[in-house]
Amino acid sequence: MKLSFKNKVAFITGASRGIGQACAIALAEAGAHCVLSARTQGGLIQTDNIIRQKGGKATLFPFDLQPKNPFDTTIDNIGPSIAQQFHRLDIFIHAAFYYTPLTPVDQITDQDWSKNISINLTSCMKLIRTLSPLLCATPNSQALFLQGITKPSAFWGSVTSVQAAIQNLINCWKEEIKDISTVHVQTITPPPTKTLLRQAFFPAEDKDKLNSPEKTAKIILTFLLKKQNP
Repeated sequence: MKLSFKNKVAFITGASRGIGQACAIALAEAGAHCVLSARTQGGLIQTDNIIRQKGGKATLFPFDLQPKNPFDTTIDNIGPSIAQQFHRLDIFIHAAFYYTPLTPVDQITDQDWSKNISINLTSCMKLIRTLSPLLCATPNSQALFLQGITKPSAFWGSVTSVQAAIQNLINCWKEEIKDISTVHVQTITPPPTKTLLRQAFFPAEDKDKLNSPEKTAKIILTFLLKKQNP
């Protein structure tokens, strides 16, 4: 199946490295104009350079999922900014996620728990809130959320708890808009992929058995294309 997203506008979080970066590059190669976001501006510039070298187009929107202060409205401005510049949003891929240190539940610190909720759950809610009007106004748009480990497991309590909460949040939004829009809201758990983040959590893993980010990105884009052309 040929991957073609010509004239589509895509917004990708976590686009500075790993799966998010690979998805952004692949989408741009397939004809989409990619709006790239991540915390590290240097990584975004690197992604942008690769996209431009391949003849693609991108716009950078660096921001931190953790608000700088209670009055930080950066995330809230994303939807209106994309609407003002492009008047549409065909694809939203939420690939960014902050992993707290693995620890027993009875040893989770208040600081780690607070960051986990703020950076992951609250930011996901805000991204949905700011992008939903534009996604709903774009025919057959797609919102895809990359989910990691959700099964309860020792030492993963902080991660799996917030992942489950995010999934419930997504499911509620999906139910709310299903009769008033054509947005395809989906979650996908990528196959084990050779990224720096995974290496940090599974250092003894056989890396030769893992997907490359590029291979995983192709799987994700094929999934998107099937939903785009059912």
